Amino acid sequence: MPEPLPDGGWSREVVTVKNATVVPPEKMTWQPVCGVVSEDGDCAHAATWRSGMRMTRDIQSPPPEPARKVSGRHMWGGMYYGHFGHFMVETMSRCWAFDREGIDSVVFVPKHKDLKDFAQYQKEFWDLLGLETDITIAREPTQFEELLVPGQGFGLGKIASGTPEFRAAMRRIRQRIPDDEKRKIYVSRTKFNGRGGVIAEAALERNMAAHGYTIMHPEKMPLLEQFRYYKSATHIIGVDSSAFHIAGMMADPSQRIGFILRRSNGGHDAITAQIRAMIGRDPAVIDVLAAHWLDVLQTESNHLSWGELDHLRLAAALEHNGFIDTAHGWEAPPEDEIAASVARAAEKAKTEVARRPVHRDDVLASANS
Repeated sequence: MPEPLPDGGWSREVVTVKNATVVPPEKMTWQPVCGVVSEDGDCAHAATWRSGMRMTRDIQSPPPEPARKVSGRHMWGGMYYGHFGHFMVETMSRCWAFDREGIDSVVFVPKHKDLKDFAQYQKEFWDLLGLETDITIAREPTQFEELLVPGQGFGLGKIASGTPEFRAAMRRIRQRIPDDEKRKIYVSRTKFNGRGGVIAEAALERNMAAHGYTIMHPEKMPLLEQFRYYKSATHIIGVDSSAFHIAGMMADPSQRIGFILRRSNGGHDAITAQIRAMIGRDPAVIDVLAAHWLDVLQTESNHLSWGELDHLRLAAALEHNGFIDTAHGWEAPPEDEIAASVARAAEKAKTEVARRPVHRDDVLASANS
């Protein structure tokens, strides 16, 4: 079976499996053996794909003996990821089908055994979907009398645009979100505890606040509040991150949306595709990277690296794309603030970090406004 596609194929189908055994992973690994198996063998519709690769490997015959059997009609939810971004993008990739009537439960398998119950923000998402059925995690092989298996309607790779059914489910959620005051928001990573971001992002916050933006720290906000901010925003700009997948779920054609690249590895492509599908045009992708700060043994930027921005070109790009009225008065971070930020990056990496300049033509790097 090929990878899921946004416009047709198994990503938009729901198949029914009788006497289906749901099999969780036995050990934590990048591509675990898990999923759904029937009397006919592995159910390929239950697999999770990422960027053209099947991330959950097929279950070989004979399948494990079920530890218990459950009667009734249930629905396959997929792989439960504890990571915020992978939860929203991949665990929720089948949520377009969850509201079907006559379902006794939606069943997930955990990425690894240490994952406990769903986090509060994940439970909030069930409420936003309007689900009135049980949500369960199968921690041992379990046979279900009847299991509906929806295709993967969202994710990373070609499916990043989402199927029409998935996008419709997101618009239904948007309608359930209370209206809020109109605002321009800057999505910050300064309160993110992990690694990766841009050097001296506090300077970005100061400048954007001076241009009338509300500074938003998503990881410090309940999910519903995040949705309210994104729904109400006239302008959304920030450093590229998983937060923009949430912004993409709420995206509306009336909004001006863009993000500032912090790395040069194409990690933003899926977000671009998602937002394009929701609003009918590309978000502004602003690439003004002057350098990457990397672990000393690292050669390429990734989600753990830190981008150093050319603030002169950044201000010009923000003005060019309609996020600020004028680039005049934009203040770049002073050298001591940059040095302190580099030191914090090294502290988080627990090793020295080295500066790798980005070589480019002297042009504004920006996508369509």
